[in-house]
Amino acid sequence: MELPMLLTFVQTLIEAHKLFLRNGRLMVSIAASTVLLYSLLLLTNIFSLRPAVGQLIANTSLLLITSPTSTEYSYLLLSIQKDVRLFYGLEWVFVLLYSVCSILFSTVTIYASAASHGGKNLSAKDLGVAVARSWRRPFVTFFYITLFGIGYLILVLALTIPLVLPQAKIATVILCIMAALLYAHLAVVWTLGLVVSVLEEDKSGLEALAKAGQLVKERQVHGFALSLVIVALSILMSQVMRLVSVPQSEGAYIAIGLVMLNSLWAVRMFGLMAYTVFYYECKKFHGEESNELMVSLEYSKIPANTPLTTENLP
Repeated sequence: MELPMLLTFVQTLIEAHKLFLRNGRLMVSIAASTVLLYSLLLLTNIFSLRPAVGQLIANTSLLLITSPTSTEYSYLLLSIQKDVRLFYGLEWVFVLLYSVCSILFSTVTIYASAASHGGKNLSAKDLGVAVARSWRRPFVTFFYITLFGIGYLILVLALTIPLVLPQAKIATVILCIMAALLYAHLAVVWTLGLVVSVLEEDKSGLEALAKAGQLVKERQVHGFALSLVIVALSILMSQVMRLVSVPQSEGAYIAIGLVMLNSLWAVRMFGLMAYTVFYYECKKFHGEESNELMVSLEYSKIPANTPLTTENLP
């Protein structure tokens, strides 16, 4: 990376940090709300699954010592199948809830970051109205990002599994490294596409991803470096938590899970702030105007029952 490009990249990270300070009260409220909701979801997930897991373990233990020809064996087998379905059903519910919360908080973070970048002080009410007006766009974009991510994972597994042999260990490592680097490159377009879908009223789904691909042209190195920093911070947080020495108790493990989950969200929040700055830099680089957020917020302040006369227009 050349020196001017490196300085621009560092400036992006510094600007992302400044966004938090410019509207600190709102950013702290967003972070605190996220931590609280994610913690409640995780705790609810853990304690709701405990009875199902306990019953599954008990039935499995009894199955091992029961005669396969007995009626009790068939009953236990049916009970295990029911417990497994209950377990995966609950997990899918919580995965869906986590995803919905992630999209909503990502949208809130992007809006707040864009407002801070433009020198605007948003109230919680204005932010809520803006999110309510635009939530469909990031949901659609996230759906496509998820599909592409699953497709990419399947492709990588299809190429890697045949190489998982002792004599192909080096080839497997090389392929995994290449897959990780390519994913970091794709994540630039995917994350920037999410930002586009939030800040541009006429873009969502494939259109938002296509617009992100256009914006990142000639700035791939900058975006790739930004993606690597976010990934490195996430890995660093995970490794630090693994190295922490704690008592071997259920409460300690739950506490570690809560800290790790919220630490990863803090990294993601910083990443979204950095990508919002990167979005405006790309727009400026390509000579595009950046007034989408301003228009959206100004119109959101007009009450729904107010007649649209020339006096009410911004």
